[in-house]
Amino acid sequence: MKSIPYVFLAIILSIFYPLGLKAQAVAPEDKVEIFSSKEKDNLQIWFHEEVKKMKLSEEEMNQYTSVITYYIAKIARLDDKDKGYSKDRLKQELNTLLGKQDDELKELLNPEQYAVHKDIYAEFLRSAYKRWGISNP
Repeated sequence: MKSIPYVFLAIILSIFYPLGLKAQAVAPEDKVEIFSSKEKDNLQIWFHEEVKKMKLSEEEMNQYTSVITYYIAKIARLDDKDKGYSKDRLKQELNTLLGKQDDELKELLNPEQYAVHKDIYAEFLRSAYKRWGISNP
């Protein structure tokens, strides 16, 4: 169970950082990473400590990770070239998906766990938006 938060964090970091890029081939020298390796390491440690505060059982952690992973996969597809979303439309769609995710997590988590989740997720989103140079959606 200890590795699940690390896997979850790796998924978040690897999927959120390309959200601002168009779905096209990017040359390695043109690739921009939102977080450096050291920052990712620090975020993993921070994330692990924060998730421990939720005191999730193994089953709850599996369900939590499943919901998060499902929505992160959908969020990652928002900037697909075939969608052609403007930045404003992308933010609107992102908010819709985050709202649906929150609805599912409210059913899964108790109020204290949900509050911790919101704090964790808000920090990731704030950091990503800051690095992308966009305002919070």
